Amino acid sequence: MQNFTNEELEILRGLFSVIGRKYDKSGKYVSLIAQGEREVNTKVAKNILSDLKSILKILKPTNTNL
Repeated sequence: MQNFTNEELEILRGLFSVIGRKYDKSGKYVSLIAQGEREVNTKVAKNILSDLKSILKILKPTNTNL
């Protein structure tokens, strides 16, 4: 099960290693979580997924006019 769309993964791609450092994990580990190739069944994995979602809320463009 993929956690994010390809567009969202593209937005997040450069942040995998940064988030990995926060939790003392590799960027590849974070990438696997984002792609849904690693189960989110530990506290660290859940925190990583939560951080990815929070960052995406900030970085993902919206279609609203200001």
